[in-house]
Amino acid sequence: MSSLIFFLLALAILITIHEFGHFWVARKCGVKVLKFSVGFGKPLWRKSAKDGTEYVIAAIPLGGYVKMLDEREGEVAEEDLEYAFNRQPLRARVAIVAAGPIANLLFAVLCYWFIFVLGIPGIRPIIGDVTVNSPAAQAHFIAGDEILTINENETPTWMSVQKRMLELSSTGGKADFKVTDGGVETVYQLVIPKVEMGSSNATTILNDLGITPVRISLAPVLGHLAADGPAKRAGLMSADQVLSINGNNINDWTELVSIVRASPEKALLIVVKRVDEVLEFSLTPDRVEENEKGFGRIGAGVDTSKFEIPPYLQAELRFGPGVALFKAIEETWNFSSLTIKSLAGMLSGNLSSKNLGGPISIAQYAGSSADRGIVSFVGFLAIISISLGILNLLPIPILDGGHLAFYLIEWIRGKPLSDKMQAQGQRIGLILLLMLMFLAFFNDLSRLFGQ
Repeated sequence: MSSLIFFLLALAILITIHEFGHFWVARKCGVKVLKFSVGFGKPLWRKSAKDGTEYVIAAIPLGGYVKMLDEREGEVAEEDLEYAFNRQPLRARVAIVAAGPIANLLFAVLCYWFIFVLGIPGIRPIIGDVTVNSPAAQAHFIAGDEILTINENETPTWMSVQKRMLELSSTGGKADFKVTDGGVETVYQLVIPKVEMGSSNATTILNDLGITPVRISLAPVLGHLAADGPAKRAGLMSADQVLSINGNNINDWTELVSIVRASPEKALLIVVKRVDEVLEFSLTPDRVEENEKGFGRIGAGVDTSKFEIPPYLQAELRFGPGVALFKAIEETWNFSSLTIKSLAGMLSGNLSSKNLGGPISIAQYAGSSADRGIVSFVGFLAIISISLGILNLLPIPILDGGHLAFYLIEWIRGKPLSDKMQAQGQRIGLILLLMLMFLAFFNDLSRLFGQ
């Protein structure tokens, strides 16, 4: 229920921002706006302004629209013709249509600016272990080194290190790591391997380089369980504390993960404490393939509700207002580029379409981000706002990008396409959009039921 509430809240905010972009630019271009609606269906609230614009909040919060005066949608009085959308010059129509996606991107910049000014709490990037004969060991990294910068980009937290590693892995190449150990600063060089988009993550890249973050002990208490994961099927529950596996005492979460990952499709005898009871279960981890290797997974996360970062490991990524604005623009640009590359990868077949998420995934992320606090939820809003802006710019008729494609053709031809051609394009666009929505929803259900 909380996921649904925060999903609807996020959707209402982002739709309002998007439609306000259209509305504001339309007014600036002299177009008469008849209705500004957030949502569809039966109006829950409405108000008419002196200028004739009707503002509406409707019952179905899955979209919104700005209705402008337009001869193609109804009769227009002769004295109002100059205020009709279809009578505006091409540049004005382009500006009005593009304003929605641009508003989403600008909102993302504002979200990131807020986050960077407020500060993102994290863990100091201190290396816990370096694998023998690994690239990191050969470059002379040692346990206890704290990573200060990567290619002169500050990395005050492990999250900032991981983000930088993902960016570098998209192209591969050499990277300079400035580290400190006991106050002595040293620069080491590592070659970051190029990886295909979606085939790896920051943790995997660090492991391949031989770098293990300093370990923070987490109690082996189960948190969220996947709906149809092995843990759920075996009868385990959230808040169960794992005492032993196959007779081996489990003292922290890392030990549990190590045993599970090393035991794909092998039966494990797991003993847990549930309130005041000690219970036994037989649990068989699923086998998951990654980088041509198989490992076990039980579909369970760790309970972090009582977790606190030790004071000596606490860090924060924060910037002043001016620098934060630059960083916010950079972050928006980077995620926009990643979104475009991901879409291109799915269209070319280089990236699985299973990476596409729909409303169920978004709702789950909305709820979990809100649970983690305001910074996490605002970050979620930024990501979804960028995705909404980029998706709306796709050249699919019925989306803003489709209208912009029609205007490009009009600019090249010197005249617009016929109403019949545009209507046909809208029908094709609707079919493509429904297919995309079906795929996203199918992926959501597959994840939800563990297929």
